[in-house]
Amino acid sequence: MAKTADGEALPTALAFLRRTAELAADNARSFDAGCVVRAPSLPLVWALNHLRVAGPVTYERVVALAEEHLGDLPYRQLAIEHWASAELLEAPLRADGFKPDRELLMALARPADRQADASGVVEVDQDAVSGLMRRWVADDPTMTPETLDQVVAATTREGRVRAARSFSIRDEAGELVAMTKLYSDGVTAQVEDVYTVPEWRNHGYARRLITRAVAVALQDGHELVFIVADDDGWPKHLYSQMGFDPIGRMAMFHRDV
Repeated sequence: MAKTADGEALPTALAFLRRTAELAADNARSFDAGCVVRAPSLPLVWALNHLRVAGPVTYERVVALAEEHLGDLPYRQLAIEHWASAELLEAPLRADGFKPDRELLMALARPADRQADASGVVEVDQDAVSGLMRRWVADDPTMTPETLDQVVAATTREGRVRAARSFSIRDEAGELVAMTKLYSDGVTAQVEDVYTVPEWRNHGYARRLITRAVAVALQDGHELVFIVADDDGWPKHLYSQMGFDPIGRMAMFHRDV
């Protein structure tokens, strides 16, 4: 299993996520409580245009920072890594029109509850899975064609800066129907973008893909392997069955202007 000490897993994973955003964006600037990440070339992608808070911050301060650094955008996106601040900020931010999402960070800590056959999982290049990514993102009924193009471009950037390896499963006709990616900096690895097209779900494909990604990460000697789940969604239960334990949470807050 991963070698990173329990107390170091959360800050290591958060730093990895922060650095991924910084590398994929056009520019990033630090301030006393965190950083601001911007990508004017992809202005509709929240993940590359946001305020990221890593330390204690007040409501007044975070709103002022958002206006200062994101004021030209049609939205405000906040990523609050400091969980104590996230809990204190939720009520006033909700009252101010922000919608919260809680993300659960989980680290590989033990063997899976059962073995999965990963023999049918194939490694493909990023271009091969871009169609699946486009279909996944397009599931959002509010997604416009322009935003869809930018989000897919952003995921391609993220994969490039993190030397992503993409894994997939094909149907009988050879079409890709499920995927996941493994991001890496050589020491830390993140299992990301686990997706199966709707008509092929409930076949155990996610488990098979994650099994393969984890095996590759361990074979390559990564000290920490982690995954991020929606804290209100069901996939976190699958990840727990596969040996991932919660190490912490962060909050995302979004408001359209």
